[in-house]
Amino acid sequence: MSSSIVKKALSVATGGNLADWLPEPLANDVIAYIRDINQLRNLVSIFNMTDRTMKRPKKSSGLSAYHIPDGATGTTTEFTTTYVEFVAKKLMAYTMIDEEAVEDTKTLPNIIDMILKDFAEAIAYAEELVMTAGDPTHTATATTPDVATSSNWYLRDPRVMFYGLFTYSDTSINTSAADEVDGGSAAIEMELFNKAIYNLGKYGRIKANLAALVPSAQATNIRGNSKFYDATAAGIQMASFLSGLGGAAEGTGKAKGVVTSAYGIPVYEVPHAPSSEAVVYYKPSPALGDRRMIKIKSDEVIESDQRKYVVSERISFNYLYEDALCKIDDLSTDIVT
Repeated sequence: MSSSIVKKALSVATGGNLADWLPEPLANDVIAYIRDINQLRNLVSIFNMTDRTMKRPKKSSGLSAYHIPDGATGTTTEFTTTYVEFVAKKLMAYTMIDEEAVEDTKTLPNIIDMILKDFAEAIAYAEELVMTAGDPTHTATATTPDVATSSNWYLRDPRVMFYGLFTYSDTSINTSAADEVDGGSAAIEMELFNKAIYNLGKYGRIKANLAALVPSAQATNIRGNSKFYDATAAGIQMASFLSGLGGAAEGTGKAKGVVTSAYGIPVYEVPHAPSSEAVVYYKPSPALGDRRMIKIKSDEVIESDQRKYVVSERISFNYLYEDALCKIDDLSTDIVT
C-alpha cells in the first residue's frame, strides 16, 4: 500500500477506535505504518496479549542424550518449564487544538493528518525509549516534563514502565545478566564484541540469534574504524557485496539502522541508548506484548471551541531469558577523528 493511501487513512480516523473508521485490512496497514517507525520492534519477539496479564512459558531445564549400551535401560532426564509474567501498561499522547486551526488550513496540508502522524512518531519514540533505557526503579517525581532532569524523571516518563535492554543488562540490576565487558574508557572496538559473545556462553553459539545495539556516539566511531569493515575481521566487505548494504552496512527496510557486522552479529544504532554503553543479546529473550493496538479518539470541547485528540496503546515488555544479555560498559563518548 502506498504511503499516500495510509496517510489519507490516518487523516480520516479522527473519532472513535481506529478500527471503527477503517475497513480491514486497511486498519492493519495503518498500524503497520505506525509500527514501522520503531525499528526495535524488528529486533525483539512480539506477541498478542489476550488479557491484561499473561504468562509466557520458558524452558528451565532440557533433555539430555546419553550413550546407552544394547539391552541397557535408558537414563531418565526431565524437561521442565517455568514462566515469565507480562503485565500490560498504557502509553498515551493527548493534545487539544482550536477549531480555527482546522478551518484555516484548507489550502495547506491537512492539519489532522499532520497531528496524527506526529502522534504515531510520539508513540514509536516512547516505545523505543522504554525498550532501550527503561528503568522502573529510577527516581521519577518531577511533576511536569519541563522540570524533569536526568536524575529525576517526570513521574509519567515512559521509561518507568519496564526495564530496557541497556538497563536490564546491568548486573547490578539483573544479577542473572552475563558478565559485563569493560570498555576501558576507550572507543568501541571489534574485540569487545568478541568478549561479549564469549560471556553469553550457550546463547552466543549461533550468531544468527544475536544482535547488538549501540548509541549514536559509538555508531559514529564504528563508521570511522576500518576494522569494522575489514573482511578479515568482520566479513563485512563480502556481506556488503552480497547484500548491497554499502561500505558500512547502512541498511534500509528490514536492515534499517544496521551500522556494521561484528563476528556475524548485526550491529544496530539506537539513538536513545546511553552513550557510553553497548548491548549484545539473544534475540528470542526480549519480548513485547501487544494488549491494545493503536487506538485513536477525538471529541469536541464546545465551551472552548476546541477539539481534543488522544492516541493510546497498551503494551508489555519483559525477558524470557535474563542471562541472555551482555553489556559493554565504560566506553568513551569522544568521537575519534
